[in-house]
Amino acid sequence: MRKIITAAVIAVISLCALLCACNISADSSLKELTKPYITRYECTRAEWGGQNFLDGYEYIRITLADESNMELSYKKPGESEHKFNCRYNYDQTTGELTAEGTALGIKMRESVKIENGKFTISLPLLGKQLVMDFES
Repeated sequence: MRKIITAAVIAVISLCALLCACNISADSSLKELTKPYITRYECTRAEWGGQNFLDGYEYIRITLADESNMELSYKKPGESEHKFNCRYNYDQTTGELTAEGTALGIKMRESVKIENGKFTISLPLLGKQLVMDFES
């Protein structure tokens, strides 16, 4: 009987060791495991009409707070942070994020595809092309 209990304990310990071999870290959250796109994205390139304007900012960020709310925040050196909130939808099948918001009194709707934690916004703005790259 003692040999059977010892064998059972060894079997359970072996099973636990195998299950613990997966790549889920203790720091992982359920959100990261199920909706990894919900995170903060930092702007890595910002051009308007071919001219770089990212150097004039400490940061430009887009944060997906949950499944439907996002925040655009930016900060220039010596100034307070500015934040704008809007809603978005994300299609997990296509990886397409669609956001809606109002800028300068004009309602805007823009879609981007998130691939490998990166996306690019490219749209005409006041007669010039705005291009912004973001990555998580």
